[in-house]
Amino acid sequence: MEPIIVLSALTGGAFWLGNRLYQAGRSAHARRAFQQEADASTLEREQREQIRRQRQVRDQRQRQREQRNDLNKKYRALQVALLQISQAPDFQRAASRAEAAQAVPLTSRQRQYRRFRPQLVRHFSKRLRAGTDPQTLLDSLTALVEALGVASFEASYIQQEATRQGQPQPPTENFSVTLERMQQEHAERTAALSQATLDPETKQQLLEAQNQKLVESLMEMTLSSPGGTA
Repeated sequence: MEPIIVLSALTGGAFWLGNRLYQAGRSAHARRAFQQEADASTLEREQREQIRRQRQVRDQRQRQREQRNDLNKKYRALQVALLQISQAPDFQRAASRAEAAQAVPLTSRQRQYRRFRPQLVRHFSKRLRAGTDPQTLLDSLTALVEALGVASFEASYIQQEATRQGQPQPPTENFSVTLERMQQEHAERTAALSQATLDPETKQQLLEAQNQKLVESLMEMTLSSPGGTA
């Protein structure tokens, strides 16, 4: 009897152990399947996120290209307006192009001012001789120089130069009076330029141009004076 009981116990224990092993195997398999599914889901999310980031980068680059193209288009329009300034009745068209190009870097706009300043003086003088209202010219010129990133008083200096070109100084003016006036104008302009909010390169070039202008004016005045050399 006892052997039968022992055998039954061993059989029951073996069945229990086998069942536990089977359950453990099923559980391990289920865990592996769940982990594989989770890994696949994570990989899918990562791939979707990568695709999303790539699309964002592509869209951003496309927007940047469009912005650059638009900026270049506005910059070219500004340059064309300045190149054709002699054909305009005033400075308003160029001012409008400059205002539309405010996204263009400040140094680039100020560089255009330095480049075209002589033409602005000549055009102002030309329009004055043609009978254009001086205030209309000054207002549109002020809008232009401000849009180019230069202090508004530059427009007044251009107006003064253009007016002097059209109205030469009377030969009867005393030499010392003329010299004093020129030196005073030079000092005022130099002081205004020194205090202006401009990038260092533009400020230095304008100051150098002002000094050169004084030298040229002094030489011209000396040569044209009674004691000068013809």
